Amino acid sequence: MKVFIYAPDYDCNSGGSVVLHRLCHLINQVEGHDAYLVPRKAERIKFNSKKEFVSSVKKALSVTIKRFRKIKVHPAWHTPVCMASQVKESNAVVLYPEFTFGNPLNAKNVVRWFLHQPGHFHREFQFGAGELYFKFNSGIKDFEYCYSKTSSHELKVIYYPLDIYNTKGVEERTIESHIVRKGSKKNKVHKDNSVPIDGMSHHEVAEILKKSKRFVSYDDYTAYSLFAVLCGCESVVVPNNNMTKEQWYPNETDRYGLAYGFDDSELEWASKTMHKVLEHIEQEHRKSFDSVRSFLCETKKHFNLI
Repeated sequence: MKVFIYAPDYDCNSGGSVVLHRLCHLINQVEGHDAYLVPRKAERIKFNSKKEFVSSVKKALSVTIKRFRKIKVHPAWHTPVCMASQVKESNAVVLYPEFTFGNPLNAKNVVRWFLHQPGHFHREFQFGAGELYFKFNSGIKDFEYCYSKTSSHELKVIYYPLDIYNTKGVEERTIESHIVRKGSKKNKVHKDNSVPIDGMSHHEVAEILKKSKRFVSYDDYTAYSLFAVLCGCESVVVPNNNMTKEQWYPNETDRYGLAYGFDDSELEWASKTMHKVLEHIEQEHRKSFDSVRSFLCETKKHFNLI
């Protein structure tokens, strides 16, 4: 079975791009299956307002210009690239991340991978009928739409740079640090002298975390919260007022090492479970391959592909 994965450039600081490229690599390790990356294309122009029109035109131009150069890939992964014009096989599958609007590759067999809740980024979405949906993890709510099916199996593919995030060379912890990313609407709770890590490279972030007593994340689901734990730092996620801890991550193992808020009970939980995080992540790395195999089997069956 051929799987075409609609993806942006590889960016080590973007979790979404990392897992899309990693998925392509893992599929290509499974006998009888081939995966290709397909660069993103302009999906639509908005006419709701002048501001939205200008913004969408700029985005479309940016995407179009990028298509005239080679997509950036991970040098050590097997991720061949295929242009949109080459995606013509009727028995192939196209996988879109959930933020893709519509079906830009006009694919017959569509899979959508929910790396976040549908509509989270743009407050709207456009999916088709008869599609197959996979959730990335337990933090994604169940979703039903237009005679499509949501798999009961998670497609959880992770890749954490454990060679960078660890407790080697840890210095005296004298600072606090924080990240905002997708949590910009939450009230500020970090200290005035807290060090922001948004936009830093992995090596720069690790250097900061190894000096930090506490790391605060305003983003509910960024991997940087776990990176902090791997560096031996207390890691706190600023709670979403509309979401309980159990709704945030229904699976307890996904909450290891993390405090959901600043209550003593949460900080104690994070401290007591911190030692389990590395083992859990190494296990998730191993399980990623099994998750991909399950995804391929279910997808093939769902679309009746030979």
